[in-house]
Amino acid sequence: MAQAASPPTPDSPAAQLKRSAKTAAAWLWANITIGAFGIWAIGEVFRDSIAPTALCFLVPSAFVSAALLITALLAFATGCRRAALAAAVACLFPTFWLLFVEHQWVRPRPRGNPAQAIRIVHWNVGPISRRPEDISRCLVPLQPDVVVLSEIGDRAASHKVATALGRDYTVCHIRQIAVIARGSLSPARLDERMPSHLYCVDWRSPHGQLLVMTVDLPSRPFYSRKPWLQRVHERIVYLKPDVVVGDFNARRRSHWLGKPPRGYAHAYDEAGRGWSCSWPDGFPLWDIDQCLIGPRVRAIRYDLVATGASDHRLQCLDFSLAPSAQDSSSVP
Repeated sequence: MAQAASPPTPDSPAAQLKRSAKTAAAWLWANITIGAFGIWAIGEVFRDSIAPTALCFLVPSAFVSAALLITALLAFATGCRRAALAAAVACLFPTFWLLFVEHQWVRPRPRGNPAQAIRIVHWNVGPISRRPEDISRCLVPLQPDVVVLSEIGDRAASHKVATALGRDYTVCHIRQIAVIARGSLSPARLDERMPSHLYCVDWRSPHGQLLVMTVDLPSRPFYSRKPWLQRVHERIVYLKPDVVVGDFNARRRSHWLGKPPRGYAHAYDEAGRGWSCSWPDGFPLWDIDQCLIGPRVRAIRYDLVATGASDHRLQCLDFSLAPSAQDSSSVP
């Protein structure tokens, strides 16, 4: 009868190979844990205040949370218990940040008057900019009062969208941004300091006159967004628009976006709920489309709507205007 094979001795080649493999695996999982968590933490602490940390700030919390969870499971499966525990503990931080800092799950109480609601929709339509029928198909059911379309270079397409929305819509088309609204539109006075990707439009709406600032910043991941966002911040302070909306290509908590100018707030913070990321449309990981509201604006409801047509989700804000001093004085 054959004898059972004896286990390898501690100094046998097989045992040494097994120890080496486990040491290499532990080193790999530990470095992945430290690297992923470190990059994410640097980005969240320093955000995009300087160029190197701006790259770290582009790493989504959802991605880091999933990566650390997978690392913990693989480390545990390969017998690296300490590395698994470290990855699991590190995973708790981006998960908490994801659930309780970056997104809000209860919609704030509306401050505006639903009976006087005005609806503004912003949408980056880049991939379908020359297909006005697809743009109209998504916009018509929303019945917006004003629409801001980013990356629509074809003027004929923006006029076709306006026609589909209704006869009372007019168009103001500036380079690759189109504003379509009920009422009259005209470009606001510009000055030499105005960034080339930022425009203001005077909108004489049925509800009163509003100044709408549209933003479409370049999507260059390896360039610091700080100078662009700083210029936008300065223009908001100088021009005092009622609504600032567009594709900022910068996250909502960026250095120059996290604290808007005095009197301004993010529409998502005021009236939004749920997942706050807008790109890419199918599985959004980055909150790069923004809407800021000024002192006159009272938010009612803010949503990010998936369309399946463009690569960006569209922004939809319902708001009303605060009564003017003249209106308040006329109330008995």
